[in-house]
Amino acid sequence: MMKQKALVFYTYLPPWRIDVFNEMGKYYDLTIVFLNAESEGFTYNREVLTKQLEVNYLFWDKGFKIGSRAFRLGILGLLKKYQPSVVFSHEYSPTSILLALFHRLKRYQFKYIITTSDNLSIAKGAKGIKRKARDFVLSNADGIIVYSQAVKEWYEKSFKELRVEVCPNIQSAETLLKNKKLFPKIRTDYLERYQLESGKVILFIGRLAEVKGLDLLIRAFAQSNREDYKLVIVGEGKEKQNLIDLARKLQVDDAVCFLGYFEGASLYAWYDIANFFILPSRYEPFGAVVNEALVFGCPVVASQYIGALDFIEKDSNGLIFDPLNEGEFIDTLNRSYKMFDGVNPKKKDLMITSFKEHVRSFEYIIENKS
Repeated sequence: MMKQKALVFYTYLPPWRIDVFNEMGKYYDLTIVFLNAESEGFTYNREVLTKQLEVNYLFWDKGFKIGSRAFRLGILGLLKKYQPSVVFSHEYSPTSILLALFHRLKRYQFKYIITTSDNLSIAKGAKGIKRKARDFVLSNADGIIVYSQAVKEWYEKSFKELRVEVCPNIQSAETLLKNKKLFPKIRTDYLERYQLESGKVILFIGRLAEVKGLDLLIRAFAQSNREDYKLVIVGEGKEKQNLIDLARKLQVDDAVCFLGYFEGASLYAWYDIANFFILPSRYEPFGAVVNEALVFGCPVVASQYIGALDFIEKDSNGLIFDPLNEGEFIDTLNRSYKMFDGVNPKKKDLMITSFKEHVRSFEYIIENKS
């Protein structure tokens, strides 16, 4: 059976989206158009990542940017060239608005599907221009794919004519776990290089940005009963020096390690080393690192303000807390030190849902409702 042609308009190529794109390639004759590959704060090794893609792709930078928003020209030409039966675009961007207009004017016949990383609070709280853009795009779309069941239920109530499916921002455990064969050697190197042999590790991976709540983490860590725990921070960002200065000011710089950027197996090995992973974000639409940590058997202590909470079963594979409440933050750390001290020594997969279970939404979304 011949596959339908599909175009995907997406911002940039992150590691955690490769499995979804490759799986979509099993359902469609797929081409991905990356519109803003140089997005600030999302710099990955493009050569390495594109080698993992099993679908057609192109980087499209024709146009201009205002702030962080990319306004791309030539979108109608791409529709004319590829003649897709299905078009996917991400969020309510200028390109999504343009595609919604083309769909409304029936400039080429295609089913139009939106993907969004909105968590429930973001979806409910949309105001002003964002809300107007969202309403216009969705009033001219055929369906939307969201990251959680709660968000799905909200969209179904708010946009009754819209087909809504769920596919969290997750990777295939099978793909991720291929990296484990490299962990023993990397682990030995890291423990020695960073002097972690006798300690225990709290792990953070991500951008060093204010929104990630790392200042809150360092303050709570400094006041907790941390004993021999070390806080390992993996990533780069504008706040790095401020965070280093804060750790020094609070006299915990000997226990807070800023290790810079890692990727691939060199990154994933940190989940194998850590006692638990922490994501203290003030705001986080999803949090793909939660999926990574759990697949590698690393419990997750997560802010209540992230979108990936569906993966966490309290008192089982993680904890959920309010990072804006300093007392609660400190108590949660103290509880985590005891709860995850030596837990899951074999690092079994802690994910409570599967990639295969959800990714078929990209196929089901264009089917007629029964």
